[in-house]
Amino acid sequence: MTTIAVTPAAPDRIAITGSSGLYGRSLVHEIRRSLPDARILGIDCRTATKHESDDFWQGDICDPRMADVLGDFDPDTVIHLAYAVQPGRDIQAMRAANVDGTQRLLDAAAVCTARRVLVASSATVYGAWSDNPPVCDESTPVRPRPEYYYSEHKGHVERLVQDFAAAHPGIAVSWTRPAIVCGPGVSNFLSDIFLSMPFVFLPDGNDTPLQFVHQDDLARATLAILTASARGAFNVAPADAVTHRQIARLLGVAAVPMPFFLMAGMSRLWWTLRLPWFTTPPGLVRYSRHPWVMSSERLRRELGFEFEYSCEQAFRELLVREDQAEGSRTE
Repeated sequence: MTTIAVTPAAPDRIAITGSSGLYGRSLVHEIRRSLPDARILGIDCRTATKHESDDFWQGDICDPRMADVLGDFDPDTVIHLAYAVQPGRDIQAMRAANVDGTQRLLDAAAVCTARRVLVASSATVYGAWSDNPPVCDESTPVRPRPEYYYSEHKGHVERLVQDFAAAHPGIAVSWTRPAIVCGPGVSNFLSDIFLSMPFVFLPDGNDTPLQFVHQDDLARATLAILTASARGAFNVAPADAVTHRQIARLLGVAAVPMPFFLMAGMSRLWWTLRLPWFTTPPGLVRYSRHPWVMSSERLRRELGFEFEYSCEQAFRELLVREDQAEGSRTE
């Protein structure tokens, strides 16, 4: 007896939370390019000055009205990208947005007609540990650093998504684990750190590698996962990595070895006293000490996906942004 493979229908009615953020804007643009007939509902607490979605609801995902908005739109695909990423001092408020907000979104998706649900996680869920494997694939245990609460929140989010997938086997549930996102116009606390540092510190002298993914590659990978109705976790990072010393050379600054205990102490001091330059929670400094490099072989093997930008090329986009800013200041 011959088995006929059934190709899943392409996403047609797509709801995106966090549609005004970097990930969301890039994905909306890619959907417009690849699926011009798809209808998009954007959901975000921020007002978009140039929004490309067909419908837009401005509000918080924790607002009870969000479920009605989602139900009225009747999506076949739900994408959850709305998270509190920027560092904040109210940890409980961030947890409510990141973890409780995800649960509310999943509850709303369960009662509509969605055939696919995709949630954004983070590469930081692997944690920066001394015993990490040389390369983490999707089977590597998730061990977020508890000191960096955004990573810890993402660990909770992944457990919620896995429970949702088990409870709703008829829905193709997937989640992405992107590396550090770079691209034209990227401006966030991570890009500000790289562009404002007078030195690149090497914790205990370690030349730790980091991975960067271009926002266009992240959007293309996400749409490839959705179009295939793929399930489970997907790492999203090019095959290469950029070490701290390479970053220093690209930035044109010195790479300075420093004992990690001193780096950690300085980070706590800067955060406590609200000093300039390093406006990040102290736990993030631990992600500079040990590698957390990922393999995206699953994307290539199962979906035939290829990255257009290497990690170094993606990182160089930040330098383009800085060069443009310098030019505007001298005009």
